[in-house]
Amino acid sequence: MTEARAQDLPSTVRENRSSGVSGFLLYPLYIAAMAALLTLCDGLSHVRLNVLSYTHPERWSLLAGQPTGEVFIGFLRIGAFCTATGWAIFRHYPARSVVQGVGSSLAFAALYLASGIFKDYPMSLHVAFMVTWAAHLLTFEHDRIRLLLFSLLLGLLGPSFEGYFVEQGFFAYKVSHAYHVPVWLGDLYLHGGLAVAATISIVERWRVAGFKRG
Repeated sequence: MTEARAQDLPSTVRENRSSGVSGFLLYPLYIAAMAALLTLCDGLSHVRLNVLSYTHPERWSLLAGQPTGEVFIGFLRIGAFCTATGWAIFRHYPARSVVQGVGSSLAFAALYLASGIFKDYPMSLHVAFMVTWAAHLLTFEHDRIRLLLFSLLLGLLGPSFEGYFVEQGFFAYKVSHAYHVPVWLGDLYLHGGLAVAATISIVERWRVAGFKRG
């Protein structure tokens, strides 16, 4: 658009376009926050509690036993995929409250910790994670079919992604069952899908609200 045409637009339209672009910066921040949370959970709940070990833990290390920078980059990839897919599916989903979004994220972190504390009882973790996931799913009042499918997608792709990196020698689980990963790992990703769904609609609501205020 030429400068003359841009000047012909109403000021509110020009401001809305600017605020809409800046609003999308929320998503890189969201992805970075997701990767940081997952990196911290990995270091404190899985590395420290001896669920897994890294081949070269000294690389870019900030947490003991973990190549923190490399792990963060890996979780950035997962976060970008989850965010792009979640946005496509849930951007028009009725936004949950901030309390509910934070609660879902904290519940996921608590389950992450539980997978470290109770690592010696993998089948019990598997059953407990499936039951709590089903209960959590029922707390969502809208569009449970899409929530179910999104969670199942992450529950399938997440362990496959990690299994690939185990094959490449990046890290290894102390106890594994299918494709080099524990039986409960897919269940943890199921909960991650619900946490993404609970928070992505909030981020989109903030972005749209910022656009409208422009």
